[in-house]
Amino acid sequence: MPFVKVSTSTGNIKFHYTIGTPTCSNAKTINAGLPVLLFFHALAFHNVFHSPFGDPLLRKFNLVTFDLRYHGETTCDTLPNKYEAEEAAEEALALMDALQLPPCHFIAMQIVVTKPEKALSILLMSHLCLEEVRTEMNNLWYSPHPEAQSDVAFPGYSQFAFGGELSNLALALASYCHSCNLKNWDSDHSIEYTLATYKFVIRRRDYSQDALSWIACPVKLLHGGNNFAYPESYMQELVHNLQQAGVNVSWLTVPNAPHYLCLEHGPQ
Repeated sequence: MPFVKVSTSTGNIKFHYTIGTPTCSNAKTINAGLPVLLFFHALAFHNVFHSPFGDPLLRKFNLVTFDLRYHGETTCDTLPNKYEAEEAAEEALALMDALQLPPCHFIAMQIVVTKPEKALSILLMSHLCLEEVRTEMNNLWYSPHPEAQSDVAFPGYSQFAFGGELSNLALALASYCHSCNLKNWDSDHSIEYTLATYKFVIRRRDYSQDALSWIACPVKLLHGGNNFAYPESYMQELVHNLQQAGVNVSWLTVPNAPHYLCLEHGPQ
């Protein structure tokens, strides 16, 4: 199980990471002759990119993913009160440096414009809206009611990610992820949980045209046609803003795909 230590302005982090190559789903190093795709997972599901790493037909390049702070197997210092997208981007860049990764093709669920020279392209899945999200999930995780977490919060996260009808694969990944979340988000880390999930989302800000104009690489947006959390209009709004900033942007709606569309719809 590979780890790499980094030190940033937010503290010390021991990142758990995975490298997939065409010949190995858990390689020690990248193949220097191939492009690198760097995957950034989203809220609550650190293993959401299981499909591309497990399928040799999809694993045609160097695939690199890692567990964010207070997710999966990554360990770290406590989070500062100001922990937003810019701080997370600084940590990701430190990880790239520690692993000696070249400029990468970014696969992510949100966009941060800090070091445009590090990105060769950006594939943005299920763009999140900038309206304030509801507080129920955050409150339920630490509810005094004994069944609130297992009967409401965990199924709520799963349905948000994978839709109302969970496949066997989605159920298995969600169950494993839930066991990790119980460890990372126990009662001793309620503040860190709120900072790394709820507040991390609600503190996001829209990017100005000037900031977006710094993006020098192609951007492609994907949206799940069965995404009941966010309508396609949010993606179209970002497409418009990127076009106005002069960014080379394209988009695609994947029919019947849920919010976390990469798990079941990897080939598309």
